[in-house]
Amino acid sequence: MPAAIGAAVIGELALGATAELVVGYAVLSVGLYGVNYAAQALLGGEKRADAQVTVRQPVAARRRVLGQAKVGGVIFALETLKYDNPDDDKAKILYRGAVHCVGPVAILQYWLGDVKTSLGQGAGGVVPDSVYQGKVSIEGHSGTEDQPASAALLKLPYWNDSMQLLGLCYSVVVATPLKKGSQIFPEGAPDVRLLVSGAPSYDPRTGGYAYTDNAAILLLDYLMHESGYGLALSEISVQSFIELANVCDQPVALIEPDPNGATVELRYRSWGSYTYDEQRSDVLGRMLAACDGELYQDADGLVAVRGGRWQAPTFTIDESMIQGWDQLEEGDEAYNTFTRIKHTYTDPFQDYQPTEGDPWDDLASQAVQGVIETERSFIRAPSHSQSRRLAKIAMAKGNPRFRLTGLRLSPAGLPAYGEATVTLDLPSFGINTTFAVMRGTLAMSASALTSVKLDLISLEASAYAWDPAEEGQRPPLPDTYN
Repeated sequence: MPAAIGAAVIGELALGATAELVVGYAVLSVGLYGVNYAAQALLGGEKRADAQVTVRQPVAARRRVLGQAKVGGVIFALETLKYDNPDDDKAKILYRGAVHCVGPVAILQYWLGDVKTSLGQGAGGVVPDSVYQGKVSIEGHSGTEDQPASAALLKLPYWNDSMQLLGLCYSVVVATPLKKGSQIFPEGAPDVRLLVSGAPSYDPRTGGYAYTDNAAILLLDYLMHESGYGLALSEISVQSFIELANVCDQPVALIEPDPNGATVELRYRSWGSYTYDEQRSDVLGRMLAACDGELYQDADGLVAVRGGRWQAPTFTIDESMIQGWDQLEEGDEAYNTFTRIKHTYTDPFQDYQPTEGDPWDDLASQAVQGVIETERSFIRAPSHSQSRRLAKIAMAKGNPRFRLTGLRLSPAGLPAYGEATVTLDLPSFGINTTFAVMRGTLAMSASALTSVKLDLISLEASAYAWDPAEEGQRPPLPDTYN
């Protein structure tokens, strides 16, 4: 059974199969009550046309955060209620509820639109910034399985104690009219965004659950979670994930401190979110890209991971083992398919938006061919330095000196199967160098192994060597200039 499961997971990643699990916010399926232009209640004395309508929307896909992410929300309550005010018989209170993601998460920051509030982490409260005049509060719920119903929403006629939104992280804004409200909220109702740290993940190194942004641990989380592949530990090569997790935790020095003053970061972190209706292979691909990871099926049929660092070969393929091959390509910088990698990462200092980093250039090849661009997305990488390191590796793998496809080996070549790298010694072709094993299959006849078939690309340790001086120029902060 593990062998079949491992093959299925690897096959789905390769083929980009459609995700099977689509789950919506069931608690929202009753529809959405709201008031059209309800946000105008915040606009103080400005003239407005009051109108009440019922707003409905499809059930939204659940969103899950691993690492950190800034998330908007899906509105599930939008209402205004009149309150007693002798000076204004039309005075109203606005209630706006939005689901942000599945929980449990930790709420780190509260934002109103693009403006960070001074509310501290946790359950929220009255927004203390003077611009909001003490008239706006945000109630935050972290998405535990025992959270109570919203105290604010219980004031609405259709809300009751049973509406707890268990397992969902959501916010509720309560606001009364503001002076110059149209300037404070030019787009209408205050749009709440939350910066959250994701759900605890299982770490086989400790045997416990805790928050982490370790790229290997989060990859393991997605393979095991019901929204991902739902694998059991018995179907996974746990040791391979432990080894990669230790690599991800290695410190990397920064030449230029980040805006928070940090001069060191961990090697491979992973931040972001995904929705339950995405193709699983797409989510998995993003998570693998954050750590140069590659899934494969080991000799026991288990799902294993490798990558992220140089692994010196322990096995040599020589001419006596070779039965033939489909294609051998040899080239140099004059035949590179690209000479510049434009790469994208998520920058927490650019409002957690996808940000294009300083491109990785192969200067030697550019001197011969000029600039030939390609693009890579490392969207779950939360730092410019990490994205540059991944781009360097991608350049080496994308433009190998040798590429050998369909290499057929006798049973003597079996030890090469499942290896990260091998040495290939072909004196007849002037080849004696290290190769990365990109793909492998076994050929059987009855119960006997007849051959091993591999795809190889030449790769050297220099692809993973890193000098902090290579980190390049981090994009300038918003509203700053070089």
